[in-house]
Amino acid sequence: MKGKKNWNRIMLMTAVLLMLTAGQVFAAVTPSVAQKAGPEVVGTATYIDAEGNATVIDAAKIIITPDAKTGTLTPEQKAVYDEAKALLMDPKSEFSDDLAAFMTANYPGIPAENIVVREIFEIDYSQELSFDNGQKLELTLSGSYKEGDPVIVTIFNKDTGKWDFIETSDVKVNADGTITVKFPHLCPAAILVYDQGAETASVVPAEEGGSNTLTLLLVGLGVLIIAAVVFLILKKKKTA
Repeated sequence: MKGKKNWNRIMLMTAVLLMLTAGQVFAAVTPSVAQKAGPEVVGTATYIDAEGNATVIDAAKIIITPDAKTGTLTPEQKAVYDEAKALLMDPKSEFSDDLAAFMTANYPGIPAENIVVREIFEIDYSQELSFDNGQKLELTLSGSYKEGDPVIVTIFNKDTGKWDFIETSDVKVNADGTITVKFPHLCPAAILVYDQGAETASVVPAEEGGSNTLTLLLVGLGVLIIAAVVFLILKKKKTA
């Protein structure tokens, strides 16, 4: 009788341990952009005027506010940022259709369903910069991107209430994993990447490192083990 009780305790403890493990793994496959520190400016910052003349500006005055710290934005900036993020993350918003059209035009063969959000952030400059006549701000941002992989940068236009895509010619993936982007104005911005393991039909947050397929399989295996353990515990109680 004592042996049966000990066995039941062991089985119950095993089930709890597996549940906790599965919970940790599940947390790893449902990451949030809110957990990210945001990209950093690498090297110099360059302001390109309407005639195409480039001027190096103080990179220390570039202000990048990650999603986790948007509470530090002004009320006006926060309102625009929240509107932008809501549209970006809503699979039923117009952005999903725009993304599909962008992918068809620039990356045929890669479905929009496999594009995930890697970064969302607010970009600003501590001094006024004009973007009225096609000026651009060129920045190199930190990351671990791979040359040859599609990296999509989109920026929110508060005047139209839509996300615009930066032309692929203005987004370059560098050999060191950074990306160099020419921003047409300062605003909420997002970086999207291709994830072969993505199975959802919408834009979803993604951790650095790409596919979570293996982790999902481990979650499924853990759930099956938990179910088997619970089944054995219940069976032993009935036969006791």
